[in-house]
Amino acid sequence: MKNQTTIQREQLPNSAKQTLELIAFLTYEFKSQLNSINTSVSLLAKKLANSHNDFETKLIGNIMASHHYLEARTSELLALVKLQVDGFHLELELTDIDDIVHRVIDQLSPTISNRGQSLTLSLTPNTKKIIADSLRIEQVLHNLLSNASKSTPAGGNISISTDKQAGYIVIKVRDSGRCIPSLEQREIFQPYCCLTGDKDTQIHGIRLGPALCKYLVELHGGRIWVENEENNGNTFAFTLPLNNN
Repeated sequence: MKNQTTIQREQLPNSAKQTLELIAFLTYEFKSQLNSINTSVSLLAKKLANSHNDFETKLIGNIMASHHYLEARTSELLALVKLQVDGFHLELELTDIDDIVHRVIDQLSPTISNRGQSLTLSLTPNTKKIIADSLRIEQVLHNLLSNASKSTPAGGNISISTDKQAGYIVIKVRDSGRCIPSLEQREIFQPYCCLTGDKDTQIHGIRLGPALCKYLVELHGGRIWVENEENNGNTFAFTLPLNNN
């Protein structure tokens, strides 16, 4: 049985709320235009599919990649603005973290496979269930695994693991990409954090996803962090309290 919990933020001044609402409106309009661009480019790609022009194919690929990047960022921005303006509604229920992990893997396996990456799974058996909004935790894990795939070079390895520690379930997602510098590790969960990155690992630009993940995990009474070893990738980890009843 689900239990709806509304998380309200501190009351915003009218001017601040109006500004956020304007940002949300403009972002929604921007997202609509991106959808139009995607439709047009997809039609163009079909028309040029048999042209065997490598230059045109590369241009179309660049446009579509930029579209997907901008679409992801606008979706994250809309979600963050909604949190600021409306608070958040959690649909809490007794759920199994293993089920969430498998759902996310099913969603992202084609992408990981297409990049020639391998995925290692290590789930702790007989883990107690958690009280959580399963869709929101799925959103967190999807974001972390998607970023891990983007950060990992072709042929690299990604791993997901779960463990129990002092009344909490610990979920870790590890990539084999460029290590995030220590200074950026402290800032990555802040809204509008801009990673330096490089072309090879595709870690670049402003990322709102980690800030949204942090907010959702903390709403559930957990915490989130990133750690790494030199030249050995990054591990994003978060905790959720186990159901002790």
